[in-house]
Amino acid sequence: MATKLRLELLAVLSMAAIGIGVLDFMAIITPQHCYAAGTTTVVRHIYISQNKPADFNSIQKAIDSIPVGNNQWIRLHIAAGVYHEKVKVPQNKSYILLEGEGRDQTVIEWGDHAGNNGDTDTANSATFASYADDSMARYITFKNSHDGVKNMGPALAALVSGDRSSFHDCSFISVQDTLSDLAGRHYYENCYIEGSVDFIFGNAQSIFQGCEVSTGKSSVRQGFITAQGRESEEKDTGFVFKSCKVGGVTPVYLGRAWSAYARVIFYRTDMSNIIVSRGWDAWNSVGNESKMMMVESECTGPGSNRTGRVPWSKELRPDKISRFLDLSYISADGWLDAQPR
Repeated sequence: MATKLRLELLAVLSMAAIGIGVLDFMAIITPQHCYAAGTTTVVRHIYISQNKPADFNSIQKAIDSIPVGNNQWIRLHIAAGVYHEKVKVPQNKSYILLEGEGRDQTVIEWGDHAGNNGDTDTANSATFASYADDSMARYITFKNSHDGVKNMGPALAALVSGDRSSFHDCSFISVQDTLSDLAGRHYYENCYIEGSVDFIFGNAQSIFQGCEVSTGKSSVRQGFITAQGRESEEKDTGFVFKSCKVGGVTPVYLGRAWSAYARVIFYRTDMSNIIVSRGWDAWNSVGNESKMMMVESECTGPGSNRTGRVPWSKELRPDKISRFLDLSYISADGWLDAQPR
């Protein structure tokens, strides 16, 4: 995934789009500056429905109607239904709140994949892509319906590269590369994430709170939940799973290192017996294991048995990882509390 994806990034970037793989570049354009713009007040409401009188019958058309440079929260309420469309929130349209009527009721679905007709790269396979800072989504399922069991390949349900982005009670469903948690600071609460290979990957700085992580059917014998891409000691990125559940049908590693300084923490997470005993894989960073931070802390369930774990993974007490467990790890400037409720 990594080599091909990095090449694709440069191609996408050359077309003035945000690409996957230029992680240092992304770190520059999404600085951890103090949250200043916007308010918690929603100033405009847009109603989207395919069957009832509404402002729009397409989510993308509703997003297109929002002015460039928007700096006030706008709620897009999406009625129940399956919306067969790709949806993209461009970098210059911040403060958009996408709100469904329940993740079992409001579904955004498309079936693209990398290599489709020879002209789709990994980033552009995403059913939903959010490049804007200050964004929210809740009560929605994002699904890539490509049959990754018969034809394994990158097929993103969502790509998130804007800073200060949160998702609440959402689902992300695909097989390979389900959630590209690419860059920025993100918060996922009570979400469902399904896949089998590298299905949470990227170099964002994210907390997954109370989420369910599940493996679906797959053509691979063993998969990988995470592929985290932290590239240097100076970067503070990483994936933190707090009070989550891990289950499903395909055996998986907790993660493999996309880059030499990969950081993934599972804290008080219930793990079923699908976890491969070795737990972690260095992938293309063999020899750099001492630089990685692959941690399990106070986890439960049969999959949390560390017998057979790779020796360079860590089991740490909460006090040793306390700064990663606090919301200040992603929201020291208070952006999360400043979002609409």
